[in-house]
Amino acid sequence: MASAKQHKGNNLSRLKQSNQSAIRKIIYLQGPVLRSSIAEDLHLTLPTITTNVNSMLQNGIVFEDKENVVMTPGRFALPVDIVPNSRYFIGIEITEDARKVCISNYRGTIVYSDFDNTFFEQYQDAVQSAAELITTAFKSSPVPVQKIHGIGVCIPGLVDSNAGKLLAHRQYGWYDKDVIGDLRFHTGYHGPISIENDACARALAAQLFLRKQMQNISSFFYLYVSIGIASPFKENDYNLSSSPVGVGELGYMIMDLNMPLGPWGSTGSLNNLAGMRALKEHARQSAAEGKAPYLHTLCGDEQPDIAQIMESVEHDGTIDELVSKVVFYLGVAIANEDNLVRPHSILVDAPYFSYEKYRRIFIETIYKYSFRPDSFRFNVIFIEPDEITGPKSAAAVAIRNDFNEYIEAE
Repeated sequence: MASAKQHKGNNLSRLKQSNQSAIRKIIYLQGPVLRSSIAEDLHLTLPTITTNVNSMLQNGIVFEDKENVVMTPGRFALPVDIVPNSRYFIGIEITEDARKVCISNYRGTIVYSDFDNTFFEQYQDAVQSAAELITTAFKSSPVPVQKIHGIGVCIPGLVDSNAGKLLAHRQYGWYDKDVIGDLRFHTGYHGPISIENDACARALAAQLFLRKQMQNISSFFYLYVSIGIASPFKENDYNLSSSPVGVGELGYMIMDLNMPLGPWGSTGSLNNLAGMRALKEHARQSAAEGKAPYLHTLCGDEQPDIAQIMESVEHDGTIDELVSKVVFYLGVAIANEDNLVRPHSILVDAPYFSYEKYRRIFIETIYKYSFRPDSFRFNVIFIEPDEITGPKSAAAVAIRNDFNEYIEAE
């Protein structure tokens, strides 16, 4: 049995690690910030803050911001902030359609990116592709490899972050996959690897990299539309934890009970009414039937991509109606979710909202079906998606994991 002295030592180590993690998160999220403010926010003594900050100063992770000197009673005080280039992280997004990788610094500045757009139906092929991209990233890194402090992974589906596993992705048919173990096997990398659901990873990236926009937001939905539709609820606090109510898989919400079952569940589900796969198929049918001539010139009889669909909305009334209906269903789904969990804000990451018209339909639909006072006004933030959003969000997962690493004073 462990002695009382050993237990006391273990508890002290955990306390020191917990304190430093909390301090680093606050410096990251609030910096430049005064030591006294950190102590007040965390209810820790100023000597505890000073000891930990000095350790991070010695290791070059934080710096004293001499351009933002603050006058306090009796003296000048130097706030501290994170050194953006002190550490770098690899982010990898894994889907059937593509694997995308990047290297990011602490503040989300991308210094390297690559991708593989090969479609892989089998999980092992997809994870092998991801491993090859990671290996190449290490070899091609524009920063010293020793400054890369972890890998973050984001993947759609039900994820167990603690076990490092993808538990289930129904549409892919991927179940009980040891993603972290498989990546270690294929890459030989023994450093920190962390994993998160893709929608939750994007919500985390918003917390870390959109600090100004998120400054006064206490909680939010992050609506993410891709192969599936998810809208996790997040508390915007210093814990940076995963959604307390799961990943918010809205795609399986039943919107029309009169529609029969189909290959992805009920054809009356949100996935089949507002998901990308359903929209692409409906648009293809419209083009093939001569109802969308402009779209037909873009894609012929092939299934269009989302960019082609959005280009055609100004020319084909049928496509405009399809997208408007998709946006309407998303608005109803968010209103239903809002009636259960009341967020402060809604972040929207979907390709349908490049036009103001669809943003207006979406917001008006939420107001119509959400049970809120008439005086209430939703704070909706539309995210501009790009090709690097996925791996950058995966890098955010690695950064969150790095906050928990205890850094000894040199």
